[in-house]
Amino acid sequence: MLIVNIDTFNRARSQVVDPVTRPEGLEILRRILDIKQSHLWRSEAIAPCCGSLGGFACQLGEETDLLEKAIDLIEQDKLASAEPLLDRLGLLISRGLGQQETPELIERLTAQPDKAES
Repeated sequence: MLIVNIDTFNRARSQVVDPVTRPEGLEILRRILDIKQSHLWRSEAIAPCCGSLGGFACQLGEETDLLEKAIDLIEQDKLASAEPLLDRLGLLISRGLGQQETPELIERLTAQPDKAES
């Protein structure tokens, strides 16, 4: 079972740089793409009744586009062109929709509400 997180992505990314491990890295990126496309399809299918998924579907759409383009460039041995796409994808995966708690988010979620004076 493949768990899509920043560690899995970074492992695949480091493998595609080395010609020896590139096939394995590409395979991981293709599996990530399959998972993301499946999630995108599902989120688009139920979004009309659950409007809050619109942002999620939008991010998944961007992630799948980035992955498709990056995989194509890596297969053409254009690693320098794929790098900015992979940079953006790494940001989306790591910070995306709350997958990584930033100090600001933790502070906001754990802050005590101001007590109303009577």
